[in-house]
Amino acid sequence: MASKRILGLLALVALLAAPVWAQGGQIEGKITRANGDGLGGVTIVVNELGAVEISQNDGSFSFTGVPAGTYSVSFTLGNDADTATDVEVAAGESTELIKSVDWDPSFAETITVYSASRRRERIVDAPAAVTVINEEKIAREATSGQVPKLLEFTPGVEVAQSGVFDFNLNARGFNSSINRRVVVLIDGRDPSVPFLASQEWAITSQYMKDLSNVEMIRGPSSALYGANAYNGVLNLVTKSPRLSQGGEIELGGGELSTFNGNFRWAGDLGNDWYIKLNGAYFQSDDWSQDRIDANGNGVLEVGSEIEYAGLPGEAVRRIEDQNEITFGNVRVDKVMSNGDFFTIESGLADANGPALQTAIGRFSVEDTDRSWFRANYTSTHFNVLGYYNEREALQTNLGSGAPTALDSNNFHISAQTNWDFSDGRVRFVAGVSYEEEEIDTTLNGVQTLVFSPVDADSQAVFAQVDFDLTDNLKLVIAGRYDDSSLHDSQVSPKGALVWSITDNHTLRFSYNEAFQVPNYSEFFLYANVGFLPGSLVDGLVCGSFGISCGLDPIIPVIASGTESLELEEVESIELGYSGIIGNKAFLTVDYYQSDLRNFITDPLPQLGTSLGQINPAYVNFSVPGVPGALNAALLATVQALTGGGQLTFAPDGSQVVIARAYANFGEVETQGLDIGLGVFFTPEWRLNVNYSWFDFEIQEELPDDPLVANAPENKGSISLSYVADTFDVQGSFRWVEEFDWAAGVFIGEVESFELFDLSANFKVTDNITIGALISNLFDEETYQTFGGDLIGRRAIGSVKFTW
Repeated sequence: MASKRILGLLALVALLAAPVWAQGGQIEGKITRANGDGLGGVTIVVNELGAVEISQNDGSFSFTGVPAGTYSVSFTLGNDADTATDVEVAAGESTELIKSVDWDPSFAETITVYSASRRRERIVDAPAAVTVINEEKIAREATSGQVPKLLEFTPGVEVAQSGVFDFNLNARGFNSSINRRVVVLIDGRDPSVPFLASQEWAITSQYMKDLSNVEMIRGPSSALYGANAYNGVLNLVTKSPRLSQGGEIELGGGELSTFNGNFRWAGDLGNDWYIKLNGAYFQSDDWSQDRIDANGNGVLEVGSEIEYAGLPGEAVRRIEDQNEITFGNVRVDKVMSNGDFFTIESGLADANGPALQTAIGRFSVEDTDRSWFRANYTSTHFNVLGYYNEREALQTNLGSGAPTALDSNNFHISAQTNWDFSDGRVRFVAGVSYEEEEIDTTLNGVQTLVFSPVDADSQAVFAQVDFDLTDNLKLVIAGRYDDSSLHDSQVSPKGALVWSITDNHTLRFSYNEAFQVPNYSEFFLYANVGFLPGSLVDGLVCGSFGISCGLDPIIPVIASGTESLELEEVESIELGYSGIIGNKAFLTVDYYQSDLRNFITDPLPQLGTSLGQINPAYVNFSVPGVPGALNAALLATVQALTGGGQLTFAPDGSQVVIARAYANFGEVETQGLDIGLGVFFTPEWRLNVNYSWFDFEIQEELPDDPLVANAPENKGSISLSYVADTFDVQGSFRWVEEFDWAAGVFIGEVESFELFDLSANFKVTDNITIGALISNLFDEETYQTFGGDLIGRRAIGSVKFTW
């Protein structure tokens, strides 16, 4: 099945791309400062065609499908402008255009983003709140091997850590133990675990050495990205092999018995074919501790100083007590004569590690095998993407001791186009997508998490139009239609006005709607959490009536999904400001108000809550021909013995007790303020200061399930760095106010904490760099999610060889 899908994927991408391959020629180039550094954010226009591009952060740009002829090309950034004339283009050939200018723009003028509109634009013109992490900063912090930590000191982003690779990445509140309100993409591919729709950061983070750009959209984004872009989108972009040729080996090690080795090489294969190889090996201990004593009793005290009141004990010890990850991928690019390019990529990863925190308790991950394949065709006006992910995993629920399997695969194909009209005053982006997913949890011939294998498909179409109403006012209208076998069709609208007070100062007002789909666990969970002694209950209740009810000797007790769950929905309005002050500082201020509805609960008792029977799909067990009082007594006894369980029938007709299930409830209004300030005192000295305020008011609450935001009301950070040609150093401080945490079995308070991070790198020669990265410099043991691991210091040293 997988091989057929990959062959079909390649054929479809080639078929859709083929008509474009032979069109026209290409103008490819770069705009640079006088010292050779690339200049991003420049508007570049082929005047005779009206074709418009924005130079990327490294100054590069390209126009493909250009008809043969002679052209003039204009370059504009703020009040600066220049022109190149007599640019000749031949059919099927590439013309190189390198433009050097003596402009001196501010650093923020040159920052561009792609994710906010699915096309390149200056960050100050984007119709959303966006944070950008550039290649230089990624390289300085890549030694951590932890992608979420790149955003730890940025405005509005919530990074809650519960282990070396156990992170919850969120924005704008209502986090959870396995957060899935932020869509994560790697070169357009979604690497999440389909069953939970959450991220496996241990594997995703192995891309860090190869990342060229990271963009984080804060706020609802379903109009362009569909399901689960509820609180934002994290877009990770890796380096092109053509533009990053050479090799690199890095070795690192330090606290927690850490050792890691990374290899990367990219080169030219000839005839415009390019290749890139990545490999990584990582091992380390973790902060996880067993929560069971020498006598096999669950313990509530974790660590030397902090006691978790009410923290559930566990039945077994961790199966694995060390992280170990092996990762590798290969990418091949073919650059066409007109500048279009075709990419194929494949990768493998094997990972195991200690406990991961979930709403139903901690799981020990024993082994995870992942593989993926991606094919992508890109031209100026078209992008066709297809990918296939496969995952096989074994893990153990430490609370019950039950082993589980989780195998899944998904296949995705999408196409996107973009066009400019009216000399670039109208910009249009549109796309379609189709996806299939399959879930199987068979272990030793028995399903461990669902009753039977599950499959689903979904499809979507989206469009966005930007109108320049005046020279200073832009209107953005977008919308997306999603349909799926899992839920009713959904329409996600978006509207925004962006007013350029000046070229470097903009105000933005936007309205967004987004939705989150229940994951497969919430829809289809069927997990054994215990057993009911049916013979004993039969004798106790039915025997008192002098009859037998025919109960099975042992009846499984089940935690169940609920297929009738509704989508979680959010409506949000936002007012934002972006401005460059004094050519040295970049200030962003974003205020938002949101209305959130239909929260999906953690598993609740099937009976006995204010919601009544949670999952309506199950009917009560009854014994034909006996007094109603007997049936009522039997059901009441089972309910009392199982804490709200319902004696009923499984889908195959066997007897079962549904103990817990998921439900929808609640409505909350939230508001918040995110402030970010970046200052370049000199080209070397840089300061970043961030502050976020968050508040919420419950409009409708379920008494049986505490509804909290799992996020602080106030938090802030400050970073100071010195970056020179051969040496860099950065110190960062983060403060988080105390806040309540309620996610499944973990309910308590997260105390206020302050963390200091320090990093430094020194270039010994042109080819050798040594570095150090220390997280939690003063080893202040703290927990960032209630019931998570106590996070201590992690100091890593590294040496890197390049050629």
